[in-house]
Amino acid sequence: MIILTIFLVSFTSLTSSAQSQRTRLTLNRDWVFTQEKNEDQLNRASFNLSQLKPVNLPHIFEWVSMDLNGSKDDKNQKTFQRTSGYYAKDLSIKPEPDRKYFLEFEGVHQVTDVWVNGRHVGQNALGGYTPFSFDITAFLQAGKPNRVVIKADNTVNSEVPPDGDKADFIRYNGLYRDVYLVTTHPVHVGFAWEEADAGIFITTPSVTPENATVSIRTTVKNESAKVQPVEVVQRIIDADRRVVAKLSDRKKIAANATVNFRQTAGIEENLQLWSIDTPYLYQVLTEILIDGKVVDHQVNSLGIRKIEFLLDKGFLLNGNEVELIGVNRHQQFPFIGDAASNTLHRADALQFKKMGFNVVRLAHYPHDDSFIEACDELGILLYEEAPTWIHIGNQLWMDRLVESTRVMIRNHRNHPSIIMWSGGINHRGPVPALHYAAKEEDPTRPTASNGSPWTGPRNSGVTDLYTPMDYQGLALPEGELMFLCEHGSSADAHTNQLEVSKSRQATNRIGAAAWTAHEYLAFERDDLMNLRRPFSIFRQTYPLAYWYQSEMIPSPMVYIADERVSKDGKVIVFSNCPEVELYHNDQLIARQTPDFSREKAHLNHPSFTFDFDWKGGELRAVAFHQKQVAAEFKSRKSGQPFAIKMSRTELDGKLSANGSDMTFVYAQIVDDKGAIVYDDSTEVRFEIIGDAKLEGDQASGANPIKASFGTAAAIIRTGTTAGPVLIKATAKNLRSGEISLEIGEEVPEDYPVFFEEKAHRLDLGNTKNKLVQFGWENINDTNLKNYPLANFGKAKLAFAGTYEFEDNFGAVGDLPYLVNDGILARNGSIGLRFSDLPKGKYELTFYQYQIDEKTDYAIKQSITIEDEQGKRVATGLLPKKKSSGPTSVAEPIRSTYTIHSDGRKDISVQLSTLDQGKTLGLNGLTIKELN
Repeated sequence: MIILTIFLVSFTSLTSSAQSQRTRLTLNRDWVFTQEKNEDQLNRASFNLSQLKPVNLPHIFEWVSMDLNGSKDDKNQKTFQRTSGYYAKDLSIKPEPDRKYFLEFEGVHQVTDVWVNGRHVGQNALGGYTPFSFDITAFLQAGKPNRVVIKADNTVNSEVPPDGDKADFIRYNGLYRDVYLVTTHPVHVGFAWEEADAGIFITTPSVTPENATVSIRTTVKNESAKVQPVEVVQRIIDADRRVVAKLSDRKKIAANATVNFRQTAGIEENLQLWSIDTPYLYQVLTEILIDGKVVDHQVNSLGIRKIEFLLDKGFLLNGNEVELIGVNRHQQFPFIGDAASNTLHRADALQFKKMGFNVVRLAHYPHDDSFIEACDELGILLYEEAPTWIHIGNQLWMDRLVESTRVMIRNHRNHPSIIMWSGGINHRGPVPALHYAAKEEDPTRPTASNGSPWTGPRNSGVTDLYTPMDYQGLALPEGELMFLCEHGSSADAHTNQLEVSKSRQATNRIGAAAWTAHEYLAFERDDLMNLRRPFSIFRQTYPLAYWYQSEMIPSPMVYIADERVSKDGKVIVFSNCPEVELYHNDQLIARQTPDFSREKAHLNHPSFTFDFDWKGGELRAVAFHQKQVAAEFKSRKSGQPFAIKMSRTELDGKLSANGSDMTFVYAQIVDDKGAIVYDDSTEVRFEIIGDAKLEGDQASGANPIKASFGTAAAIIRTGTTAGPVLIKATAKNLRSGEISLEIGEEVPEDYPVFFEEKAHRLDLGNTKNKLVQFGWENINDTNLKNYPLANFGKAKLAFAGTYEFEDNFGAVGDLPYLVNDGILARNGSIGLRFSDLPKGKYELTFYQYQIDEKTDYAIKQSITIEDEQGKRVATGLLPKKKSSGPTSVAEPIRSTYTIHSDGRKDISVQLSTLDQGKTLGLNGLTIKELN
């Protein structure tokens, strides 16, 4: 409920430089990197950085081959990538008095030390998966470049989780996530991860389909030497950039003190809920003002949704039961390890959405902000956990794991996509310290146990959800909520179908996530090219992913699993239609229904199996829905390699010339009819013409590269010059291929543009009862003839004529106080005059409540408007409502009109009865400026 006057709709375009002293500059370009020099050498101002290797971020120390550069390490990873490296950069900062300067890091593997101008600023030892920041204000020098030196230490450290023991994922090195220079006023909102109450925390304590309450906690720091009068203004802005709620609070903050502001409002009109199918996002613009001037701001996305976990219903999103079906994800990529761009992270999320996955477990550490932001935008639910695998270290290790959990939650708590936090350690099950920390940081979400049936408790313990893994035909317990956090897969999707069906057997089983979305590199090798993941390490879609699409996506589809799966006398088809016909070279093989069985009884769309020995030629599947053709798909068995066909994933959107963006480019080996030759492993060489580079080299096996399942892939990183980039692919005895990428200019992040609506809501009622609708203004017998419309400058509203005030106490409805009283015109005429209304167009809405027992009330009326566009008349009906009293339904009749003001002349509006001798009533009206 909005308990404030709503302002809106005069176009107000705001920019960061004009409105706020906070800037956040990406520092991903123009670093140098070395492993030969040390901090003593690099910190000398006389040391020439240009002699070192130039790099842009994200960055890994060295490219990684598909055989992990020949490493013989086991899961303890004692040597591979276990080195330190240094990054350095001269910043052209002109420090100003009364400004604060910070370096913000999204993630560095794994212990980080920072120096500015030769002085040690600080160290982060929480590991490589959580953000951190340093205040560098006191370290800056005026009139000269300011040198920043960063040591990224990825050596084995048994006191930093997830390190210290075995892990089934690679602990890569590098300055691999974004870095920023943040400039603020001394009075500002701090970084959320600094402490429990730092930053901004947005919650939605109550949500219904019609309205929602939004609570915003903002912690403001005054790092100046005097008391500051601080105002915090919150605007909730919808997707059309209209402010739907505005809050303001003022407090004095003592020097070097911190104060919490807690503000609550809501949305009760045109509420848009965030969901999997419609992930609607509002923006919350927080502004910090001193003496009316904006000195700081932050913007957070807001997805309004209600999550519930109920034993008898399972998981509910906005009151609707949802079965969580998805995958686990590692952030690893070929050649670059964890050092992936935001575009690659977003591409993963888009690929998941395309295949229908509605949940992702972020294994086994906090993931990049860009992936989580993409899931907010796309409607994918997330389960996030702190960095661990199975190992439990000493007390310092555990303290750091707890703190990592806290930082993870503080960093991602405002994301609607996240629905649960881990309160356990992988395989081990619930860990009380993690659960309690999560509940202290965020009591709005449940915790999960993160266990396995062969180690630890077979229950949720202190956590809210039992989240085991299943690779051994787990007998699933009843009596508590359970999410299957890992399960196996098979190339034909048979295993996946069994697990999903089993998960749907009972309401306490809320979902299942396959291990893993992609092939990945590990010391116990995850066999590449075995098709039992939905996607390859190069993000190519494998056949089994299409079963998920058939199960989860409603639009009709059909897909023939290609020759890698359809073999040995069986052709596998995935479709969400009830019947499929399969043709070979246009000859009908069979028309079949899905492979229903007891084990698949709870699936929507099991796969189809056709008995046919596919030796060659073309297969065509035709899917039927309600006896009509709904979808078709063709697959041709390939012949001899003939040419290279180039493509790229379109999922990662536009590429910018920022030196960081990346995309996959694919060189497919095809026959003379364009079919991919899946059994071909030809070596392909890529050539780039334009400002871009290929990630990897000959030593890492990236260029040239052998085709995998008939496709060679390359990761292309943009340069810093916009324009076309041509990529050519060549191979021996094959026709070459090429593709052009268009690289756009880097677009800086703008201050939010919003439109504030100027409006008045006016409730007519006498001074005696004062039954004023919440959030409305009262026009009564004292101001009926001259009511100031303050939101429109000097404008005024005057009612002409003689009226009575009448009460209808006892009406029930959404606007009870509005309809409980109003004015009556016994002569059947109500006149309004607007004076000094600024030039523009306005929406005028009348609220009139008619009761059937009032036989003298009019049911027909006319509206006469005289404004800038002349005189016009409209007519309308006022149908009667139920009788007044406890059972009446107080829903007023609303009639809306548009009026136009030239800014000079008065506007008159006349409501008149068309039922001679009848009384006309009016309970209230609204007037708002239109764009």
